[in-house]
Amino acid sequence: MKNYLMAIDAGTGSVRAVLFDLKGNQVGCSQHEWTHNEDPRFPGSMDFDWKYNWELASGCVRNVLSETKIDPSEIAAISTTCMREGILLYDKDGNELFSHKYDYVDARSNDEVAELIKMNPDLELELYKKSGQSYALNAIPRILWVKNNMPDIYEKTAKIGMFNDWLIYKLTGVLAVEPSNGSTTGLLDLQTRTWDTEIAAKCNLRTDIFPDILECGSIVGKVTAKGASETGL
Repeated sequence: MKNYLMAIDAGTGSVRAVLFDLKGNQVGCSQHEWTHNEDPRFPGSMDFDWKYNWELASGCVRNVLSETKIDPSEIAAISTTCMREGILLYDKDGNELFSHKYDYVDARSNDEVAELIKMNPDLELELYKKSGQSYALNAIPRILWVKNNMPDIYEKTAKIGMFNDWLIYKLTGVLAVEPSNGSTTGLLDLQTRTWDTEIAAKCNLRTDIFPDILECGSIVGKVTAKGASETGL
């Protein structure tokens, strides 16, 4: 019997795995605080250690399964959620290259915002009308920062994703973006719900780093053998 649902939440300060029954009642929860460090090369930065923090996330899943004594085969489906705006960049083999988690406290891209405004003072409003996002929180200045300061990482980048998509990727091996959070990149057209390569081109960004978009509620894939061994699912 498939009697349970799981949600994994990559929150602002912590990650948690929560189990629900099919009526929406919470039956278990495990939570760990994230660890963040400043990169000493870049004052004002806040890095996300994806290797260690995946151990925290997968540990939450293992813990809630252990604490509730629920057989993983009884879990019908898993969904993920996360804080807004955080991005990860991946290479062609799907390895994480760079992450930018806290747009509102990581000060690395201030110069890139000024660069965009100087390049075209009217561009931010133009992009806002298509994407609903401004430079203050979207991914455009952050990716430009990588281009300007980590050109080797920028050249190796094959895909961009969000943190909830990262959790699904770690479980299934499938990297796709859902539009409710993917739209916070500022690179997605709200009317068509698709990536807008014209926005990227106008901001002097590459136009070939966008994964598939799948609507919320779509089945992305199944938990892989690797995902199962790391989480107990």
